[in-house]
Amino acid sequence: MFICFGCTTKTKNLDKDYLFKKLPYDVTGIDFINQIEEDPIHNIINYIYYYNGGGVAVGDINNDGLSDIFFVSNQRENKLYLNKGGLKFEDVTTSSKISSASSWNTGATMVDVNGDGYLDIYLCAVSGLLDFKGHNELFINNGDGTFSEKSKEYGLDFKGFSTQSYFFDYDKDDDLDVYIVNHAIHTTLSHGPADARNKREPLVGDVLLKNENGKFIDVSEHTNIYGGVNGYGLSASIADYNNDGWEDIYVCNDFHEDDYYYINNQDGTFKESLSKSFSTISRFSMGSDAADINNDGFTDLVTLDMLPSDERLVKETEGDDAMFNMQNQLKNLGYKDQYSRNMLQINKFGKYFQETAFLNGVSSTDWSWAPLLADFNNDGYQDLFITNGILRRPNYLDFKQYVSSAFKNRSPNKGTQWLYNSINEMPSGEVANQIFKGGLEKFTNESGNWIPDTPSFSNGAVYSDLDNDGDLDIVVNNLNNVADIYENLSNEEKNYISLNFEYRDKNSRGIGTKALIYTKNKMQSKRLLKSRGFLSSVDSKLNFGLDTVSKIDSIKIIWPNLDVKTLINPQVNQNLLVRYSPSTVKYDYQVESSKPYFEESKEFEYIHSEDLYNDFRQERLIPYQVSKQGPAFAVGDIDNNGYDDIFIGNSSGNKPVMFKNNGKRFLKTSIPTIELDSLCEDNAALFFDVDNDNDLDLYVASGITSLKNGKSLQDRLYINKNGNFEKSENRIPINNFVTSSVVASDYDQDGDLDLFVGNLSKPDDFGECVNSFLLKNDGSGYFSVDDNFKLCSMVNDAIWKDVNMDGIEDLLVATDWDTPKVFINDNRSLIEIDLPQNMKGLWQSITSFDIDEDGDQDIILGNWGLNTKFSLNPPPLKMYKNDFDSDGRNEVIVAYNVNGKYYPINSRDEISSQMKVISKRFISYKDFALKTVEDIVGKEAVKKSEKYEVQNLASGYLENINGKFERFVFLSNDFQLAPISSFSEIEIKDDKCLLVTGNSLKVNTYHGGYTSLKGIVLNDMNQFEPVVNFGIQHMDAQIKGSVVIEMKNRKVLFILANNDTIKSYSYDSIE
Repeated sequence: MFICFGCTTKTKNLDKDYLFKKLPYDVTGIDFINQIEEDPIHNIINYIYYYNGGGVAVGDINNDGLSDIFFVSNQRENKLYLNKGGLKFEDVTTSSKISSASSWNTGATMVDVNGDGYLDIYLCAVSGLLDFKGHNELFINNGDGTFSEKSKEYGLDFKGFSTQSYFFDYDKDDDLDVYIVNHAIHTTLSHGPADARNKREPLVGDVLLKNENGKFIDVSEHTNIYGGVNGYGLSASIADYNNDGWEDIYVCNDFHEDDYYYINNQDGTFKESLSKSFSTISRFSMGSDAADINNDGFTDLVTLDMLPSDERLVKETEGDDAMFNMQNQLKNLGYKDQYSRNMLQINKFGKYFQETAFLNGVSSTDWSWAPLLADFNNDGYQDLFITNGILRRPNYLDFKQYVSSAFKNRSPNKGTQWLYNSINEMPSGEVANQIFKGGLEKFTNESGNWIPDTPSFSNGAVYSDLDNDGDLDIVVNNLNNVADIYENLSNEEKNYISLNFEYRDKNSRGIGTKALIYTKNKMQSKRLLKSRGFLSSVDSKLNFGLDTVSKIDSIKIIWPNLDVKTLINPQVNQNLLVRYSPSTVKYDYQVESSKPYFEESKEFEYIHSEDLYNDFRQERLIPYQVSKQGPAFAVGDIDNNGYDDIFIGNSSGNKPVMFKNNGKRFLKTSIPTIELDSLCEDNAALFFDVDNDNDLDLYVASGITSLKNGKSLQDRLYINKNGNFEKSENRIPINNFVTSSVVASDYDQDGDLDLFVGNLSKPDDFGECVNSFLLKNDGSGYFSVDDNFKLCSMVNDAIWKDVNMDGIEDLLVATDWDTPKVFINDNRSLIEIDLPQNMKGLWQSITSFDIDEDGDQDIILGNWGLNTKFSLNPPPLKMYKNDFDSDGRNEVIVAYNVNGKYYPINSRDEISSQMKVISKRFISYKDFALKTVEDIVGKEAVKKSEKYEVQNLASGYLENINGKFERFVFLSNDFQLAPISSFSEIEIKDDKCLLVTGNSLKVNTYHGGYTSLKGIVLNDMNQFEPVVNFGIQHMDAQIKGSVVIEMKNRKVLFILANNDTIKSYSYDSIE
């Protein structure tokens, strides 16, 4: 049964300036202020979350069809406002008899706990800290406008450091259970090893309470919920992430503790699965929300952090630790890689998440608290609202330096008193809230257009259709200022439908109900869950924007018990009440899966091991390392048995390996001559017949090591002598650069194989233009440099391909801080051809492939991508190289564009660590902030420096149009999520395809880590699918490349990753 209890006619409003109109309190009647007081006991020094603010809960407490509002005050009286209609509210706090006995309140949830059809209010509190008294409180709605506190009666009187409650039916017994997020405070134990999470701490640890006949019982340990002293819980997002019909839990933890991702096992327990599904997470995780952003039926996730976008604040406030410090310290303690930025995690088929915040422009919104994903303009896509601001910035670097200096000469007691007296030295963190418009491709920032960009200290927030006009209004709880009510003045020509639910008695509002709305060529999905964002809970409606669609084909309601109700052609622009009735139809979440095309085969056990060399210790200002290029690998039939073997190089100090293929399996074979060179860093390798004796010899290209001498850098050539490899000392020229690639072709058409050797860098001299070489084979396997060929650049990749289809291979080269290079072989001479303008990039990989199926070869280029920090600012990105401090060594400064001015990516501390003079030139961080590169090192030094630019960061292809490459075409956003390091040709189901892989973990603190390219199969019609669709595991590691080797009765795909296990998959098996 369903009931329409409010249909509206849309009329256009011509007077609005913003999408949202901020209503004054003398209009709404809401004058609530969350005012906090500071004194020597109660302050941010003694309680780190003193400025976190309070929550807000919204819901219809008197069942009159209008949403009412409950505001949380940390120290003073909480307030309940009754919605009287027309966006006017009445303060009924006193008459409702809601009065908290707790000293410090935090989050609130409106939910029908006892199943009587009336919304109750559950209020979280901090107790047992400082002089805070009390406990979490449950105010039961008496149905007559009054409430009675009954937390003890229900078993909900938790005492500890509570943040917020999350009610949901985790065990599908048709009543509401609750997960309570709690938070730690700084102690010696809370900064200890990660496994501290396994030992429960009563005041701090999160708890899961099971509803047993109206009494809530702690089942945390039984259900595998962490509850340690290091759990800095600030929010959770309940959702069915793996699409199996059962709600899972994502918990945001502040500071060093990992977030938690609990998958519901459907047996009353959970399995923590963060590392399996997420490759990167926010470091200071704060608020969160979950919704289906891209309308694919899977629930995505946003988590907030505190990275600012304002250039001044970027330099004045503390961000991530130095990269090698953070990696070593956190990993040694057992923590996962975490980076201080917002994360927008896109759910891929319920199996893993791809982080896309940079691509969507939502990575850095400053000190952010509550994210709310909702369709605010009713166009059918989720938008994103974010609250911002902190009363004072404790991470302000000049304040921290000030404190550090002052404490040196004071006793601990006097120091603490002095610190309290110095709180006002912390600058204000007042920042405007932000809002982003969702769409088919990505988010766009509408702050200042949809809402005023007025600075505030905003914390908890909710959305709700307060006036029942079909669009979502916003309520915000501000610190030390009047709460905000934003009336939505959405484009009135856009249609909507709003759903309310009546389910069974113990879950009267149908928490956990999912709705699927089908319109022409589109499906939207939403699930009813109350607590969202930060410290707050939304109302019990599901609002769907329909844009200009005037006809709904159907709505499928999936009740918490998986019963299904289908509504056919419901009218648009109405608030619809849907009542539960038993159904014989259950929703089947299980997707039929066929046998995967690839099956993991584990051909051999091998883990590539990276050495401890770290480029950043030598050159602290470089944007990424030139080491960590491995594993090198080469494939070829070295014993002429008809089957290809594989050589896998290793890092300095670790032995390379050879696996011989007998057609049935791979056998590890020791090659002592090659192993003797294990002090070399293997960057690239190639099997080819050097001396025309019909067997394959081996070239291994060397990279940077801690030895840094000519011997360790020299490339090596091993000659195959009846299956044994002997090192040749004089066949190849001396090459003391960091080599990235070596590829062979008979470019001079004289019957032997010549070489292109691509060099990336000079050791400890990043950015230096280095020569790459064309080596000419004299016919007997001795090589000399072809002086007619000139290429001075930073080469990442190269390949010989016949792109003009004249029967002779041409040379394609991918370069850093330069344009890619295409050399056409014209009568044994390599001639560089012109490419489109603005092609200077950070090109990582290159190949040719007929991507548009028009019969010619296009040139496919892997770039840095559009989901990195480099992509946040408009091009060009610039790099300056000079001896800026006159110490006899060159430094590089990479700078980004802000309104035509160029600021360094590095902080004052990072630059000072390389150039000591900078800390003397800029005494404070405030002095350093907003200083351009010219301001920092001087105009003359910039003028004399070598200059490099990056104009294009997108991966794409040069389209072959009548033999010319004059048009660069961007690949879709799926290919822009991380640097692409490899294109490998592979045939799948008789289709010619490219396996596209990448990621980068060799970046500096400024970047963090880029691991969102999980592997893509691209075919010759420019169509693509993720590798998981073929049975290949998604890739979180930094992938070097992949290769296919044929066996007697099958093929094997090998995927090789840096500092990780070599993966293998069998396919095309012959039974």
